[in-house]
Amino acid sequence: MASSDKKRLMFSVIIPAYNYADELDRSIKSALSQSGDDFEILIIDDGSTDETAQVLYSYHRKFPKKIKYFLQKNQGPAVARNKGAELSIGDYLFFLDADDEMAPNLLGELRKKISTKKPVDVIIGDHIAISHGGKSTYSTTKVLPETREKCFKAYIFKKLNLSHCAKVVNRRVFEKISYPAELRISEDIPFMAKLLATCECILVNIPMAVVHKHRDSLRHNTVYAKEFGESVADHIFSSNVLPDWVSKYEKSFRARRCLSI
Repeated sequence: MASSDKKRLMFSVIIPAYNYADELDRSIKSALSQSGDDFEILIIDDGSTDETAQVLYSYHRKFPKKIKYFLQKNQGPAVARNKGAELSIGDYLFFLDADDEMAPNLLGELRKKISTKKPVDVIIGDHIAISHGGKSTYSTTKVLPETREKCFKAYIFKKLNLSHCAKVVNRRVFEKISYPAELRISEDIPFMAKLLATCECILVNIPMAVVHKHRDSLRHNTVYAKEFGESVADHIFSSNVLPDWVSKYEKSFRARRCLSI
C-alpha cells in the first residue's frame, strides 16, 4: 500500500490500460472533469503495443500533479489494478476501465454520501450501459439483500445487476482481498464475490459509471473463456478469506460456469 508519510487524498481513480489508445481520451477526460482537488488519477499501462504510451505521456505532461503514469510488462488487468491500489494514496479507490467513463460529478456525490455515513468498505451504485450499437440503458439495483450470504448468492447466480466499475472500495479492503492475478478475464467476479461475502457494503442509487459494451472484449474471447472459465470458481471457493457457508454454493456455481462457457 501507499507509504503513510505521503499526503492522503480522499479518492484514487485507477485505470488499467492495454492497447486502448483510441479510447483512453474518454475515460481520462471523465476523470479530469470531476470536481475537487482531493483525488488522483493513476493509469497502469499493462505493456501496451499501440500508441497508449504516447497518449498517457501527453496527459501526464499536461497534468503532472493529477495524473500518474506507470508502465508494467503485460500481466493482465488484475495485476494492473492491484498495482494501482498499491501505488495509490486515496482513502477510497475507484477502478475505471480504459474504455469506460466516470459518471459526471460522481466524486461530488460521493463526498456527500461519505460525509453522512461512518466509513464503510464498499459503496455500490448504478451504471449506464452503452451497447455497441449506441443504445443507452440505465441499470440499477434498488436494494441489497439483507445478509452477506444472500448478497454473495444473488451475485454469483446473477440475481444482482451490479457493474464492476460502479463501486468505490475503501483501501483497507486490500489488506485482505485483491484481484486474482492469474486471471486474464472475469477477474472482477471473484473480487466482487469476496467483497459481498466479507465486507460492509452499502448501496447508493446514483450513477457511477458509463460502461461501453464491445463485441471484441476479452470476456467474449472463446480461447480465454475456455482457459480461465473454471479458474473463476477456483479463485472464489478456494479463498481462505471467505466464511464456511460459501462452500454450499460451489457445485451449482461450477455447473453454471461450465454451461456458460
